[in-house]
Amino acid sequence: MNNITFSMTYYGQVERLQFQLDFFQRMKEDYKKYVTLQLINDGYNDGGLFESIVQSCDDLNLKAYQATIDVGFNNHGCRNLMMMESEDHWNMLMDIDVYLNQKLLESMLTAKLNENNMYVFAVEFDHPDDPKDYDHVDPKKILKWKTHPNTWLISKPCFWTGGGYDVEFTGMRHGDAEFFLSLDREKYDHVIWHPDLKQEFKMNVRKPNRNRSYLNQSTEHVKNLNKTVDFVAKRNEDSSRKHKKRLVTFPWRRII
Repeated sequence: MNNITFSMTYYGQVERLQFQLDFFQRMKEDYKKYVTLQLINDGYNDGGLFESIVQSCDDLNLKAYQATIDVGFNNHGCRNLMMMESEDHWNMLMDIDVYLNQKLLESMLTAKLNENNMYVFAVEFDHPDDPKDYDHVDPKKILKWKTHPNTWLISKPCFWTGGGYDVEFTGMRHGDAEFFLSLDREKYDHVIWHPDLKQEFKMNVRKPNRNRSYLNQSTEHVKNLNKTVDFVAKRNEDSSRKHKKRLVTFPWRRII
């Protein structure tokens, strides 16, 4: 069995938070000791609702963190923090609006995972009205998403070969492609696809572009729009750069 930490960032999505907690609470008792759930509130002021909800889950191995200022869309820094705090070798990074099913969860926990692979998942974004129905979702429907650029199962050594996420890209979606480009590709150069964790492909990097619709405009963000794959690749020729990245740029505290 694999010990896996599942890490998600929260920003006011109460319904999705409750659905995720319900899903993990319903998993088989035999699996619960192998699963850790990490959640971080990215500074959203919900009047303490996030803290109250996570503190009420006493039957899960759960870690929860709170940014003490509203850092907005800072998924990169939040993921760095959760990887720093994780005690498991294998970590699943996923958005809170990505939904798993029991079959996939069991595959992840029981599969013979290869240290030199990342496991990238096609995902479902819309959960059913009745959470119990989700275990019966047609796999073909789940696979309608051929890729999702930031949903993957990865080992801590693999994650840190790239130095983690570069928070210079906070507030934009370029950071996921930068993360892929920063990995040690000589060692970690394969991904394996959901649902059976068997079919192997070469890693495919989705190149960032200059589409300004990704952003709420700000002077600093507009300057960074030109930091595309070419820029990142050239910058990353400096082998020491990955050790100079700022990993977490906001104050935070642990709730549980």
